[in-house]
Amino acid sequence: MNKITSVRKIKDPYSKRILSYLIGRNPLSVFIETPSELRRLIHGLSEKQLRTRPARGKWSIAHLVSHLCDAEWAMGFRLRMVIAQPGRPLQAYDQDKWAQSLFYDKTDCQEKLSLFTSLRRSHVSLLRNLRPREWKRYGIHEERGKETVERMIHMLAGHDINHLRQIKTIRASYLSKTRR
Repeated sequence: MNKITSVRKIKDPYSKRILSYLIGRNPLSVFIETPSELRRLIHGLSEKQLRTRPARGKWSIAHLVSHLCDAEWAMGFRLRMVIAQPGRPLQAYDQDKWAQSLFYDKTDCQEKLSLFTSLRRSHVSLLRNLRPREWKRYGIHEERGKETVERMIHMLAGHDINHLRQIKTIRASYLSKTRR
């Protein structure tokens, strides 16, 4: 898997931002390490801390963990489509509608973390079996166009970094309040 060295040629602002988080990093390592980093970040937090939104309209840590889990479900399906049936359309989804309709505000954070970890482990296993040419298989994302397996993993690893940073910031705010 190739590393991201520049995002200058990427036109889509979302993709550009997400992929910029990977510059100088190994995307597959990020992908593999995210579950343990997520577990470390939520360890020791109370139920109230997990569920409290940092600001109006912002997601709580529990929301973010649920979102990461659901993104893993969605990406797992997309990966399987692209690997088994290259060239297929890849449907986008509205993350805010998922958060509202799939009860992110009532989620069991530990249960979601466990599911996320299992899904990610399964995806890592699948990816480790791919031959180099299979990383170039692609689907057509309805918003971003052609996406290879490799690009999908880049996007998911950058997505991981984005949300892990958000969780770190929320966690740090709780820790700074307890030190006062």
